[in-house]
Amino acid sequence: MHGSDELADLSRTFNETAAALEGSVAELRRMEAGARRFAADVSHELRTPLAAMSAVTDVLDEDAAGLDEDTATAVRLISAETTKLAALVDDLMEVSRFDAGAAALHLDEIDLAESLRRTLASRGWQETVETCLPEPGALRGRVDPRRLDVIVANLVANALRHGAPPVRLELRAQDDPRAGRQAAVTVRDGGDGIPESVLPHVFDRFYKSAGARARSEGSGLGLAITTENVRLHGGTVRAANHPEGGAVFTVVLPLPTDAAQDRTPPPAKEDRP
Repeated sequence: MHGSDELADLSRTFNETAAALEGSVAELRRMEAGARRFAADVSHELRTPLAAMSAVTDVLDEDAAGLDEDTATAVRLISAETTKLAALVDDLMEVSRFDAGAAALHLDEIDLAESLRRTLASRGWQETVETCLPEPGALRGRVDPRRLDVIVANLVANALRHGAPPVRLELRAQDDPRAGRQAAVTVRDGGDGIPESVLPHVFDRFYKSAGARARSEGSGLGLAITTENVRLHGGTVRAANHPEGGAVFTVVLPLPTDAAQDRTPPPAKEDRP
């Protein structure tokens, strides 16, 4: 009889603990949803005044050369900070679309290597980033061109900001026994690599390692946005340290399985700045 009472007490305690845990999880989810709505609402409200501020700073930038040195420095500082804030708001808006399930793919069949070259060219990175890309027309994929541009630009910008030269962008086709034909994009830098304690968190939102500067140039959302864009395409992204040094980020995207993609593309063309 005593054993039955203990079992009943244990069962009651277990049920109470489970109920309390369920309540805590529900409260955490409610708070997370509230935080996401707040970020989305604030970002939306900031867009209009930021547009006005950007227009004003553009005019001030044009006149900065005719101002005295101290005033010109202040104007350029305000302009730079406004640009950073506008980028942060854009990133927060993008994240809020992912959280709301409102992010959509606009797919198009494109030349992947040419898309990567345009990403570098539009940001003036041709002379900064080494490339190893297939010849034009050799590797095509059905992707969202804008989102592919964001994926590659964020990875290259991260390598340039946190790594060291040389930064290298590579694209190749590969076959996976289970997933089929894929396109693999890798970005590698020549820096010290990523500390092992940091690796599991590099795609987390706003994550900064202990050794990072308290305030960096980026929004802290670039790699998180990259991850979401890759997932939308049904692909994967991972970060690692290269055996020969430096960090390497690898994005793998599925490729169409039609006849045009069955042929093996010629060796990639290696370009050096």
